[in-house]
Amino acid sequence: MVRQFACAVLYLTLGTAPSLFAAGAPEPAVSANPNLSVIARAPEFALRDTKGNTVRLSDYRGRVVLVAFVFTTCPGVCPLISRQMSALQGGLKEAGLFGRQANLVSVTVDPDTDSAKVLGEYAQKFGADPSGWRFLRETPEKTKPVLKAYDEWTKLLPKGELDHPARVYLIDQKGNIREIYSLAFFNEKQALIDMRKLVLDPGA
Repeated sequence: MVRQFACAVLYLTLGTAPSLFAAGAPEPAVSANPNLSVIARAPEFALRDTKGNTVRLSDYRGRVVLVAFVFTTCPGVCPLISRQMSALQGGLKEAGLFGRQANLVSVTVDPDTDSAKVLGEYAQKFGADPSGWRFLRETPEKTKPVLKAYDEWTKLLPKGELDHPARVYLIDQKGNIREIYSLAFFNEKQALIDMRKLVLDPGA
């Protein structure tokens, strides 16, 4: 199931709302038995974490991983997604899955601005535990093909804001994409259900 939404457009809708959804707006319905059929092969990447270590998608073989594309100066969507992932981190820890069987990855789409130091501070802001949630970057030249492979793009808006699709990819133990969430449909409760299902039944 492929769902998409643009960062700047949603920011204009939600402003700086502290929660993922506008006040009074219903959360997306949560499915206890989600359909997680294979969508496509997840493109391989080799990026660096905030300590400078090379991280490849293939390093996560045998584990379920959720990959989000964000940037630190994003005014609305990225902080909302990161807060949801922070809540998901807590849920995965409670379930005993975090780090060992399920991981989180956030990739910056703006490496010009997001140095390793900046990205590291952003990770700390959301309480990211590096044992299971890593923030990745590379040079702009090495980042571009990764963004293209994941159908991500960035566009500079007239007032200087950076726009990009707010997508989060659920990837199984074999490196297959099983779900593509947009902010409008991303919910940490559903993501936890989805990740637990793939851990318990990889062939689901």
